[in-house]
Amino acid sequence: MQFFVNDQPLSSEIPLTLTQMLEQINQAEKGVALAVNKQIVSRSQWPQKKVEEGDRITLIKATAGG
Repeated sequence: MQFFVNDQPLSSEIPLTLTQMLEQINQAEKGVALAVNKQIVSRSQWPQKKVEEGDRITLIKATAGG
């Protein structure tokens, strides 16, 4: 299965949830927001929301400073 995170192609041999996808790319959940195909996904749904073939995931990281 191929999908995209911030326009970068990624693939997985097995089905992934959003939580598992973050683990695969070594991204901590804290300070992150996710949208799948331009739809924000609530953090409470990440463990159940499956990544589908061709999904375009936008990963937004909070930053401090100003």
